[in-house]
Amino acid sequence: MRFAILACLALAPLAMAAAPAPAPGPTPHPLLDFARERETTRERDANRIARDSDVREALHALEQGNTPPEAECAQSMGAQRYANLYTDLAAARAGSGDLKGAAEAYRSAHACRPRDADILGALGGVEFDARDYPAARATIDAALAINPRSVGTNRLAGNIAFVEQRWTDAITRFRYVASSDSNREQAGYGQLMFWLSQARGGVAHPEFVTRVPGEGWPQPLLLYLKGDYTEAELVARVIEGDDESNTQMNTSTDERLCEALFYVGEAHWARGNPAAARDYFAALVNIKVLYFLEHGLALAEIAKLR
Repeated sequence: MRFAILACLALAPLAMAAAPAPAPGPTPHPLLDFARERETTRERDANRIARDSDVREALHALEQGNTPPEAECAQSMGAQRYANLYTDLAAARAGSGDLKGAAEAYRSAHACRPRDADILGALGGVEFDARDYPAARATIDAALAINPRSVGTNRLAGNIAFVEQRWTDAITRFRYVASSDSNREQAGYGQLMFWLSQARGGVAHPEFVTRVPGEGWPQPLLLYLKGDYTEAELVARVIEGDDESNTQMNTSTDERLCEALFYVGEAHWARGNPAAARDYFAALVNIKVLYFLEHGLALAEIAKLR
């Protein structure tokens, strides 16, 4: 009997050494973990080169367009064409991160088309991304004076109210956007901000506007806010962005990840965890999807959290 016990004791270390390591438990922030992992592996140089090429092409087209002086542009026969050349340049500059240059180009476009609310809205968006909120607010107010029903301009006005924590105004703006956008997928972004404005404003049970939901992205984000998706399940939907079967524009994995990091980060903040929100926003900025509204919103939120 004693021999058997000794034999068992002698074999015990071998058994312990051979035992497999316990499986890791679920991570508390799977989306953030995925973003950090992707940051170390994804390609960025090709995107940077493409954006620089867009700026050069837009500048060349503008130089070839023989645009008149700005003071004469609005009265010229080709005012619309000249404005388009300037807005193309502005969009290219904004995509490359040159917000000051983008604003200058939009102002030139505005000189050609002073009653074009869309140009003013785009200028306000660039001023917002540059965190010049007084200028953005004035520009957006001017755009709304021309077209108060513009969904895009009301969305920008809601964004300004959101970062300034004027929750009543933000809720009103995003309710309008969520209910009025004719594109159901795009209306989903209004729904997300409508829900988050309520949550950040202290509403105990945020809700969505009642309407038929979209079928593609960002519907998974709405399901996450409702509690129908876990964060880990949301990661799977983000990864699907690079699938060949995904034909929805502007919903690649990086683009989905940019948006998901913002809305999930805001959800953490609304639940009382601003430190986690800051980590999500920082990861979003590192993705460098500069042309998405969520990039500018994340920068604004990081500035507040500092």
